[in-house]
Amino acid sequence: MTQKLCRRLGELEKISAAAAAERERIRSQDHRVLDELMAKAEAWYAVPENQEWLAAQPPEYFRNSLQQLKAELAERAAGYSGSYGTRGF
Repeated sequence: MTQKLCRRLGELEKISAAAAAERERIRSQDHRVLDELMAKAEAWYAVPENQEWLAAQPPEYFRNSLQQLKAELAERAAGYSGSYGTRGF
């Protein structure tokens, strides 16, 4: 029984190490994607017409857009594939 328990603990340690390595790999990909998105947003904002458009938008526009984004991200985090797949995400 002790050998079986030790063997199982060894298997669980391997699984845990593999999961930690996968989390680190995903984390580095996330940082890369976020850096790319920030670069795109900064390039978009650098255009004077875009700055004027942003200044002309009412606060409700941004609140509604942010609420919609939060809802979509929550769906993705929960594993729901719903409608975002049909919108090209």
